[in-house]
Amino acid sequence: MQILPDTYNIKNSIEITEELTKLHINQNNKLITLDIKDLYTNLPKQGITMATRHWLQQETIDHEERKQVIILLNTIMEQNYFK
Repeated sequence: MQILPDTYNIKNSIEITEELTKLHINQNNKLITLDIKDLYTNLPKQGITMATRHWLQQETIDHEERKQVIILLNTIMEQNYFK
């Protein structure tokens, strides 16, 4: 798990909208946003990971992409960088 600096905090949807309009994303990149406010602190982390892995396997998503989503999910749940 990588420790993220505080510079990646987003305060609200207006701020993230402004930041996203500045990005140049090519067709080979994928962008994921998760809007979670105090939800994951009340849910079992292992259950969330297992359920997410299950639903990702139901889709036609590459194994490496599924692995990256799980890593991102675990980073979000372990590091409380969302305000």
